[in-house]
Amino acid sequence: MLKFLKRFFIGLFAIILILVLSVTLFVNFAPAFGDDPSGAYLEQIKKSEHHNGEHFVNLVETRVDTSDPEKGMDIMGALYEFFNPPIGKNPSEPLPSEKFSPANFKNGSFVWFGHSTVLMRFNDINILADPVFFNASPIPGTAKPFEMQKQNEIEDLPEIDVVIISHDHYDHLDYQAIQKLDEKVDKYLVPLGIKAHLLKWDVDEEKITEMEWYEETTIDDVLFAMTPSRHFSGRGLTNRFSTLWCSWVIQSDNDSTNVFFSGDSGYFTEFQKIGEKYGPFDIAFMENGAYNTDWSQIHFLPGENVQAAIDLKAKSMFAIHWGKFDLARHKWTEPIVLADSISAVRNVPLITPLVGEVFTLQNAPKKKWWTQSL
Repeated sequence: MLKFLKRFFIGLFAIILILVLSVTLFVNFAPAFGDDPSGAYLEQIKKSEHHNGEHFVNLVETRVDTSDPEKGMDIMGALYEFFNPPIGKNPSEPLPSEKFSPANFKNGSFVWFGHSTVLMRFNDINILADPVFFNASPIPGTAKPFEMQKQNEIEDLPEIDVVIISHDHYDHLDYQAIQKLDEKVDKYLVPLGIKAHLLKWDVDEEKITEMEWYEETTIDDVLFAMTPSRHFSGRGLTNRFSTLWCSWVIQSDNDSTNVFFSGDSGYFTEFQKIGEKYGPFDIAFMENGAYNTDWSQIHFLPGENVQAAIDLKAKSMFAIHWGKFDLARHKWTEPIVLADSISAVRNVPLITPLVGEVFTLQNAPKKKWWTQSL
């Protein structure tokens, strides 16, 4: 019996050791994890007024986890929800969508590719926000996109003059997408620290411009202002807050269009300041989905995005961060159903095209297409 127990524990230890080594090697060498700022580059980043010498900080006190500390982690509850998801948590059939056509993509046009990936065109330049076309996870085959009736591929995209990134989480910065996109891209505008990831992925350093909150740059008469959000960053197990996170303002006087892109954010009154400084906005792309009360300070809860759009003085709102991945406990349609009803009550027009559908603000679609896939 003692020999059996000894062999059992030696075998168990060996299995655990192999697992630990495998995870360590994967995290350290899998390219999807990117790289951390280091050396002189890190010291330069630390000079930011939003860096406390150890990591970046939000403008207001923010907790990533807002669950009740007295209750602790409800592991059994989480496991039960994982194995017993609510009916309708994911689509039961391919979602209605259109095949993107560059021929119809003119100045003043927008197209949504699901989640937070948006393509827009002003003054003859193409701007792509938070390109994610593959996994919202570093592990291949996990967090895959929902199936669409018409699939849009990176190969379908036109040349991209500017890619803007809001932060380095996997559902906003996709290693595989960057690999396939890079030959099409002229310039990347990114928050401080994200250059380390792009360099790791062999992006030419001359293409990369790092910025911080309220810094501005102009490209072909289009203004890009990197504005704050209330969130966090990190792609590994130990590098939270190592890079900056943001929202974006894109202004084109030639097209008379003023755009706000939220990235990920919890609600805070800074949206009022952004609205005063850069508003009113013709359209605000606002995070809407993958929320939970345990993350209430880093993601909008239902209705908070509508209030933020009002703070921004937005003439219309577009719900992003939903409709492509299963990243939370709620049903996949819940975010848009609530955004639709709350925006109507608050008198904020909601724009709702199909994935892949080209639209302008003059012909902004307001289709309840998700009701076809409940």
